[in-house]
Amino acid sequence: MCKKNLMDFTIAPETKTLLDRFRNFLAEHVLPLEPEFVDKSFKQMLPRLTEVRALVKKEGLWAPQLPKEWGGLGLPFRNHALVSEVLGWTPLGHYVFGCQAPDAGNMEILLQYGTDEQKQKFLAPLGRGEIRSCFSMTEPDRAGSNPTWLDTRAVRDGDDYVINGRKWFTSSADGAAFAIVMAVTNPDAPPYARASQIIVPTDNPGFRHVRRISVMGHEGSDYASHSEVAYENCRVPVSNLLGPEGGAS
Repeated sequence: MCKKNLMDFTIAPETKTLLDRFRNFLAEHVLPLEPEFVDKSFKQMLPRLTEVRALVKKEGLWAPQLPKEWGGLGLPFRNHALVSEVLGWTPLGHYVFGCQAPDAGNMEILLQYGTDEQKQKFLAPLGRGEIRSCFSMTEPDRAGSNPTWLDTRAVRDGDDYVINGRKWFTSSADGAAFAIVMAVTNPDAPPYARASQIIVPTDNPGFRHVRRISVMGHEGSDYASHSEVAYENCRVPVSNLLGPEGGAS
């Protein structure tokens, strides 16, 4: 067998040291919160979790997936995967360290496709953990995993998009500052060129948080919840488009 074709899965010493730092922090500050989390809602836990997040930042362990220029550790994918495995010890792990879904994915989208203005307005506070976001794709009458089969429409009207549609199981919409919405902007285009991603602040008059949806008998609250959301003549500037129109699929 040709050894040069083998992948090297050896973990570098400095990465092992970093993983130990995450493990020790979890053991000391996060795992002891789990008994309290059993009896309290996520929203009730927020004051304590905010304190622990401040400690994470003080220890220099915040946002392992984010580039350093945006306040993170700038870990490469493999190292972040190893960190994520450690954080998975507890349902509070990723949130406490600022790398929780859907925010982490939205950060990646903004990093890759956001304009300078979008990055300053949305990515910067999101990366600092000052706000949360949600990703609005799944629909009640459609296969949520299929971006070529969406009912939600975003129609161009001058310098704005007007969005209409219903989404559900929009994770963490309760308390989010903005949503990244998957909507059809080009209905006559080929299937994979129909949908776009558009930023919608949740204080927009056309954004309506309908309800938190019960999952396995629990509604949840705040970050730990999934919601039904209605976009009702929701008007946002075209400058809120992420990447090229029709490029979301």
